[in-house]
Amino acid sequence: MDIDFSRYERDEERRRTEIDFTARFTGPIPSRAEIVDALALVSGADPSSVVLERLSPRAKKGEVRGKARVYDDAAARSAAER
Repeated sequence: MDIDFSRYERDEERRRTEIDFTARFTGPIPSRAEIVDALALVSGADPSSVVLERLSPRAKKGEVRGKARVYDDAAARSAAER
């Protein structure tokens, strides 16, 4: 899976990075867990600190567009995501 970022914006107050991305794939549409793992790998974060906000799969194009938030750590995620 290849991931391109169209927006990569840091929010220091909430200790997170907000991203818009397009993930290109071959075969079946990747699961949410696979996308979280790929985003965590690319950003160097723990998968438990990645929150997917929205996904828009386009199977015929072989891509998924989405928004995610990558927190600095689990404590920052717990404080912001209620």
